[in-house]
Amino acid sequence: MIVGLIIVSLIHEKQKKEQLRRQQQRRLRVQIEELNEVLTCVEQTVGDKNLAKKINELIFGLLQAMRNLENKPAPYIDAALQKLIHHNMELENPQHQFRIRYERESDAQIDKTQQQLVEAVKILSNLTSQGRISEAEFDSFQNQLRWAHLMVAVMSFVAQGDKCLAISDRVTAQAFYQRALHQLMESPHPNPKRLGLIREINEMLEGNRVRLSADLTSPSTELNTDVDSI
Repeated sequence: MIVGLIIVSLIHEKQKKEQLRRQQQRRLRVQIEELNEVLTCVEQTVGDKNLAKKINELIFGLLQAMRNLENKPAPYIDAALQKLIHHNMELENPQHQFRIRYERESDAQIDKTQQQLVEAVKILSNLTSQGRISEAEFDSFQNQLRWAHLMVAVMSFVAQGDKCLAISDRVTAQAFYQRALHQLMESPHPNPKRLGLIREINEMLEGNRVRLSADLTSPSTELNTDVDSI
């Protein structure tokens, strides 16, 4: 009788440990998936390889923790770890370049991208508080993320305005250009490109310009940290 109770207790304890292990893995899996989305967003809109490396390394650490919870071979985790190592090597390569694309097709896509950029700032803030990145690095990354946050909205509205103009719908085109201009006017971002964009979008509204200058719409890596909010 006593032996039977001990066996039942041991089985129950083993089941509890297994349940806890699976819960921990599920939490890690969700975190990894969310960070992967943030990483993809950052690589598409910011273009700073050092910033991408910080997030890639964070994902690697979580995946390692997930691997350590396994009590049997996990080839899918090992393959994911190798993929992250390979991506880190790509980021170390001076020849590797991101293809930056600010434009999104809808307001919902704009909102989602901006939310991911805000999440990236929070992630980096946590890393700073943990001493894993310096204050100077954080200021630089934050500045770039906030500029990308602004440009995703601005360039998406401009692109939608351009499409309307292409089919001779000038009224709707101007409405989109006005939305882009409003974003720029409301932003406190100190990047000097902001003033250039305001000037050129005004010229587009007046019919004196067809498109924005390429140097104003390219990614900015200028360091300026006097920005209070996205």
